[in-house]
Amino acid sequence: MIRRSLFLITTILLLTSFGASATDVIFQSKSATALNKVSLYTDSSFSHQTNTFFREGELFEVLSESKLEHEDDAQNQKFKWYKVRTQNNQEGWIFGDGIALIVPDHEITPHLRSFHKQRFEFDNGFEKSVMWIASIEGHDNFHEEDYLNPTYKEFYIVITNERGRSVHVNFGGISAMGKSELRDFQLTDVTGDSVPDFIVENSSYPVSSNVENRSIEIYSIQAGTIGKIFEERMTLSYDDDLPSPALYKYVEIDKQTIRVAYVDYVNCKSFSLPFKYDLRSKTQERCLEYVTYTYTWDKRKKVYSPLYEESRACVKASPTRSVYLKEKPSLSAQQLQMLNTTDVLKVIKHFEKFVLQNGKKKQELYFYVQNEKGDYGYVDAHSVRITNVEHGALLYNYYQNPPLSKTDWNVKGDFLRIVQYPGESVTNK
Repeated sequence: MIRRSLFLITTILLLTSFGASATDVIFQSKSATALNKVSLYTDSSFSHQTNTFFREGELFEVLSESKLEHEDDAQNQKFKWYKVRTQNNQEGWIFGDGIALIVPDHEITPHLRSFHKQRFEFDNGFEKSVMWIASIEGHDNFHEEDYLNPTYKEFYIVITNERGRSVHVNFGGISAMGKSELRDFQLTDVTGDSVPDFIVENSSYPVSSNVENRSIEIYSIQAGTIGKIFEERMTLSYDDDLPSPALYKYVEIDKQTIRVAYVDYVNCKSFSLPFKYDLRSKTQERCLEYVTYTYTWDKRKKVYSPLYEESRACVKASPTRSVYLKEKPSLSAQQLQMLNTTDVLKVIKHFEKFVLQNGKKKQELYFYVQNEKGDYGYVDAHSVRITNVEHGALLYNYYQNPPLSKTDWNVKGDFLRIVQYPGESVTNK
């Protein structure tokens, strides 16, 4: 996915003053990105440049557009041309890789409907602003026949102040390389400066991978612009192209503090906890570690910084019924002792193997554990419940009914929690 993050042009026609209500502000055009400068041309070609350039955040009225898309040699893409009127009433044409149109109301994602074309109060030059959703649209240029070329789109949240200047946040797109889409968007003051911050959760789907990649980003308006103050990849992997049974990191955002927690399925050769274990397979087993770490808001640097080094601890579990501790990960293995529901087990390793049962392929899953007496052995994973981590319920469901392929394992659960303070949730004004 190509993100044109160096330069943004926003185009919008404000037909009334900001003294009117937000619904009186009528949006007719565009916001977009460019490399360093966006040029104005006298016609819809690159032949007649006016030597007029526009900087980030410039506003335009869009008068018309070309019927056909034209090639952008530098990007190997195609975009339309747009005829625009500038704020000083100059008219000309701008190539479509430099401007992005406002998204029609019926195409706005549910996460953003309550923000689109609404007024908000920010700071740092954006005390009176309107938020709106825009996109740049074209095609990747791989074929001579245009109908074979895949769609290219980029989506933006745009904030325009009363002086007609804009800033933006890219939150998704689609191209031949894959797609990225918005999972959640919230405005909440998490830095403690009484100014709303932008919390964006995205999912991306590269065409070459079976893993859904989730990420959380936080943006803040500072010094008349908007900047990224936090970013965390949430996706957890069992192997390069296989999702972890834990799926995603849990991220909890509190005021000036961000806590991250997850169960890490690590190669046992990299296991960092002081337990003994037997190595049986490179592909069938992973050791488990419970990882936590915290970020805190750095007022001087204006970013979230690690508060301390990550902590790695033991994952704990208890039997859901009486079950035997066994010498090996097998139904027929020697039984070492009986475990009861009051026992607390330290989970060291996950082990899996495929078996045929009544002619059908299924997975047998085991945990290698240590009990309270210090004895080691294997226990049937679907007979225990992990107790001390946020992923406990999720992992219990996984081990109760494991998929044949980890790429089939997914849930709609929410792995992001934003702590709200009474009276401090942000609403449009």
